[in-house]
Amino acid sequence: MSDWRWEYLSGAEHTVGGLPDGQRAEVEVIARRLADAAEVKYLSDPPAAEAGRAPVQTFAEGRWMVWFQEYRVRQVVYVLSVQRL
Repeated sequence: MSDWRWEYLSGAEHTVGGLPDGQRAEVEVIARRLADAAEVKYLSDPPAAEAGRAPVQTFAEGRWMVWFQEYRVRQVVYVLSVQRL
């Protein structure tokens, strides 16, 4: 079980509110995998100089594009926006 978690930065209704339940579930699977990957990627706390940095990243899989941030201090992946291509 990952110590990292994920959440919608602006809330689920804002980020995936118009999607059918099946598509929302697809996004949540991707978000969980992003959090699992971040846990492997960051095995220790960030250096002080990087503690407040969380650049926006993009991940594409299948028909989905996900914009997210990895916030290392809180061990959370924030899902900012999604788009089905």
